[in-house]
Amino acid sequence: MNFVFIKQEHTSKTNVWYDGIYLGEIFVVMKERKDIDWTKYRADKTLRMSPQERFDVKYIASIKLGGTLPRVLSSCESKEKAAQAMLEFHRSQCVDR
Repeated sequence: MNFVFIKQEHTSKTNVWYDGIYLGEIFVVMKERKDIDWTKYRADKTLRMSPQERFDVKYIASIKLGGTLPRVLSSCESKEKAAQAMLEFHRSQCVDR
């Protein structure tokens, strides 16, 4: 797929385009994992944790069609999957007659 991701200035959101058509925007939610053994890291100060090991990162797509309220789609594991979900939603709203 030919998705183009453009970071918005002054916000943490990213605009998503597909073949010159604006699909919507993606924002990122980061939450710390609950299953981290902090006693192990406190005991040994040489241990290091990467951001991928410490945080769960979710990409959430937001779409606004016409004069409707923004619709938030389910969270995805990557921005490419979120963009694909946005494209599928747009296609589902179009009815060929």
